[in-house]
Amino acid sequence: MKKLLVLAIVLRLLVAAFYFHPDIKTFNFQSSFLKKGVTDIYSYLVNNKENLPFKEEFVYFPLTYFVTGGYQAIVSPILGKGFDGWLANASSNAFVIDPSIYKYLVVLKLPYLLLDIGMAYLIRKFFKDKKKGNLAFTLWLFNPFTIFLIYAYSNVDIFPVALTLLSFLLLRKGKPLPAAVSLGIAAGFKLYPLLFIPFLFLYGKNLKEKLILSVTPLVIFFAICAPFFSTAFVNSALISGLSTGIFKSEFVTLGVSILFFYGLIFDKKMNIFNYWVVLFLIIFSFALFHVQWLLWLAPFLVIMAVKKPYLSLLIFVMAVFSFSIPILYQDRFMTLGLLRAYSIYFDLLPTPFVVIQKIYDPANLLMIFHSIFAGGSLVLTYRLFKQKQ
Repeated sequence: MKKLLVLAIVLRLLVAAFYFHPDIKTFNFQSSFLKKGVTDIYSYLVNNKENLPFKEEFVYFPLTYFVTGGYQAIVSPILGKGFDGWLANASSNAFVIDPSIYKYLVVLKLPYLLLDIGMAYLIRKFFKDKKKGNLAFTLWLFNPFTIFLIYAYSNVDIFPVALTLLSFLLLRKGKPLPAAVSLGIAAGFKLYPLLFIPFLFLYGKNLKEKLILSVTPLVIFFAICAPFFSTAFVNSALISGLSTGIFKSEFVTLGVSILFFYGLIFDKKMNIFNYWVVLFLIIFSFALFHVQWLLWLAPFLVIMAVKKPYLSLLIFVMAVFSFSIPILYQDRFMTLGLLRAYSIYFDLLPTPFVVIQKIYDPANLLMIFHSIFAGGSLVLTYRLFKQKQ
């Protein structure tokens, strides 16, 4: 297992160094203002937009800013004097002409590596059987989906994902209140963990516990956000596309409502783990999701694939389609743009969207893939609730 772990770390460092997504530069540029004494990043960016090279607003929640900004301040001596200049360079070829790009990418992604490996150990704790635990540990470390999600796309969502995984481990150990606290802290990075509050309510054994479990994540979330509450914060983070895009389809709201009322009326011995998985199967089936969102569900599907091997093929096929859907978007940095750290000549190559467009309408293919994924989600949901253990 130690040799496997070393190999997994080396593999991750290679992907981290040679794949560049512009998001890592944008939010690290924004987070760099913390070491300059800026605490309210939301108002600062809005008030100084005209004078900044990057005009984007900070779309994440406060803990993302303080964790990434605090880490950046700590590792500044390693990053070197040229780092701030690289961050502030909004030129399209800025990351090609700077030879330190590979060092920057590795150092900035090291927190992801630590959390990623930590999640592998958390996943192993979901299993009493040592062999199954080691299998899940290995599957997490070497499946290409999560490696690419985290290190190629510079996926800062790994912070709330690690905390939600911890939350479900605490629930499994019979510690619902600490689990609710962990979920509330996770929401301080990204809003999506709060979607599970209705199901925490169902999980409570009596009305008092139901209310405590439901209110605790909200109280923690609002306590984290309260010092920054302003028009800038509301528009940048609270009602941004990253926060509200989930509910642009009425089918998502309908599906989540059906899931809640099923648990309220019919499921007296609910498996809380299944509800988390099905919640996001509904979202990904009907919403135009960003590829980074897939990480929200990834560790739970790894656990499920090992616990229920008869579902592993279905889970794998759905993973393939879930990755294929965002590739059909007209976004170069979903595919070939990730390799631009090597050479600007990758800009000359057509993206999958452009190639497919010459043969078939990508929008229609996107609908087909969504329908296939939705069909697989329906089958998986049926199997999960048929065999709850």
